[in-house]
Amino acid sequence: MTSSRANVPAGVGRRCLQYFLDEMLVMVLLFVPVALGIIAFTPIGRSTVAFVKGVFLGYCFLAMLAGILLHTWWPWRHDGQTPAMRWLGLRIVTTTGEPPPLRAYVVRQFLVVVDGFAWGLVGVVLMLATRHHQRLGDLVAGTLVVRTR
Repeated sequence: MTSSRANVPAGVGRRCLQYFLDEMLVMVLLFVPVALGIIAFTPIGRSTVAFVKGVFLGYCFLAMLAGILLHTWWPWRHDGQTPAMRWLGLRIVTTTGEPPPLRAYVVRQFLVVVDGFAWGLVGVVLMLATRHHQRLGDLVAGTLVVRTR
């Protein structure tokens, strides 16, 4: 890793804030159309509860899919940055400072299952314990999150 400003590892607090902001963005962007759909199409009567349950499950599925796309495809196509990373001046790079391949983003996202265990505690502990503030997904994928400013 070179010593340029662009390769300074991002702090744990900023990374946690970035993840929270990205997830809130997904939830808000999905909530508005789902809420409008519920208002417009909710049947009146006995089937209302079943309908709302179905909508909730659909919402959960869409949120999961949107989260996967946001953390894999989006940064791969947008210079290693999710929307919140751009706002906070962060970027995903390989340990050599290069743009990661799509495979690295997929590995990072797959290992969110482990990093997210106990409400993200595993990922936070790993970021605090590693020199470049890497979570398990970063370590396995050979990536790190750096500051861009």
